[in-house]
Amino acid sequence: MKLYKVELLSGLVLMSLSLLSCEQNEPQGVLGEEKDKAKIIFVNATPNAATQPAAAQREIAIWPFYNGIQFNTFPIKFPWSNGYKAFAPGTMVMRFDTAQSQSNNPPGAAAKVGELTFPTEADRYYSVYSIGTAQQTEFVLLNDDLALPTPGKAKVRIMNYSPDSGPLDLFITGGSLAAPITLATSLAYKSVKPFFEIDPGTYTIEFRVAGTPTVVKSKANVIIDKNSCYSIWARGFRTVPSPGNTFGGYAFDISYHANRWSNPL
Repeated sequence: MKLYKVELLSGLVLMSLSLLSCEQNEPQGVLGEEKDKAKIIFVNATPNAATQPAAAQREIAIWPFYNGIQFNTFPIKFPWSNGYKAFAPGTMVMRFDTAQSQSNNPPGAAAKVGELTFPTEADRYYSVYSIGTAQQTEFVLLNDDLALPTPGKAKVRIMNYSPDSGPLDLFITGGSLAAPITLATSLAYKSVKPFFEIDPGTYTIEFRVAGTPTVVKSKANVIIDKNSCYSIWARGFRTVPSPGNTFGGYAFDISYHANRWSNPL
């Protein structure tokens, strides 16, 4: 299986889309089949909330360490991921450091921002998201249910990881739909709607202020393929912090990626 990046690519999706290609009976690891391994992906959904101009435009990249080992050759910037990595099952201790890098301008020494310890099982998939802000980072662990959907269907899950968005509704239009449908309602910050089935298609998705017609952000041409599993989440700030003039990449947006992708061709 090959996984993703995490940004919806321009016009399509800002997504970390190293898309998966998997067998039909069971999802496989990004490092080959990796049977009997636990697979873990890290996603940096933590925007910079600096209110000082000198610090506002810094990219706060994060290095993830897995049981003390750092597998990446580059830090993970907002809002990207590092793809699934396979490990022997057991206790996983993930440590997260800010990066000493030119992308942290001015560069500085790495510093631990968090740690997460959790049990893992063979042939299970896990997503770890850093959320909150770079000044107050939190971490979320999700179990990824990558069992295939009903043949011809797709599976999606929805998260709200925008620190200041308030509750959100998610609507989709397009595909075979005669009218917009609601995929999630009143999704509070840090909330997750677990995987559920929908029809595949090419959609416009939009987050709205919960219970209102006010659209916070929409994205067109979002492709949801059959026999695949996707995550969709809100990220960034509805109100970009000031007076720091945090750069526009931290503004509210929609990300999605394929946790499991079956080539429909």
